[in-house]
Amino acid sequence: MLSIEEVSKTFFAGTVNERRALVEVDLRLQQGDVVTVIGSNGAGKSTVLNTVAGRLVQDSGSVRVDGREISRLPEHRRAAQVGRVFQDPMAGTAPHLTIEENLALADRRGRRRGLARGVTRARRERFAEALTVLELGLEDRLKAKVGLLSGGQRQALSLLMATFSEPKVLLLDEHTAALDPQRAELVTRLTESVIAEKELTTLMVTHNMAQALAVGNRLVMMHEGRIVLELDAEAKRKATPEDLLAEFSRLKGAVLDDKTMLQ
Repeated sequence: MLSIEEVSKTFFAGTVNERRALVEVDLRLQQGDVVTVIGSNGAGKSTVLNTVAGRLVQDSGSVRVDGREISRLPEHRRAAQVGRVFQDPMAGTAPHLTIEENLALADRRGRRRGLARGVTRARRERFAEALTVLELGLEDRLKAKVGLLSGGQRQALSLLMATFSEPKVLLLDEHTAALDPQRAELVTRLTESVIAEKELTTLMVTHNMAQALAVGNRLVMMHEGRIVLELDAEAKRKATPEDLLAEFSRLKGAVLDDKTMLQ
């Protein structure tokens, strides 16, 4: 479903600031695979997501979705196939628009937009039905401005919007990191529910070792632009956060803890 084949990306090539962000990254996801991606800052995690989403164009290699080469498609042309939820709850929604208006935009993502009404009665009913899954009462607040919602509510809405048009690939970029533990747990639960219901092929970047092991059926660790560790479903079930930290310690030559992972 998603193939990242020998992808490399260098920033500021040929200058004193040259940085190899990705080095021949090779990763293939089958339909319904949920792969968590871990690594310290600068490891290349977000660069991988940006390359799949079309925000960045790789220097070499290819990205394919459902067998189709998308490497040269601009970000807006990939939107119907690739959904994304960002770390910042403010990034995935338009705060000055209402909940139903945000959902109307998500519903048309990747398609041509004409002059027809954005929110009809039928669409409003469909939006309300979809919102009930979040169990946050947002179905009764369709005309509320999104800017008035809490961070957790906005992130839950962002998740729904990212999957509303049923993309082939879902990208989650530390989407619970900015939330308090209670809201993070809620959004994680909603994420697992939506992914399972729609059988979404998913790449999820996280700094949380426990979350990385609990969510999904595969795990990859990145370091200095490379994938240095891959765990399949069985190995992932047996692994512990301490195992992952030990592997980071081996790579960096230092004793690490959860705080070090955020450096």
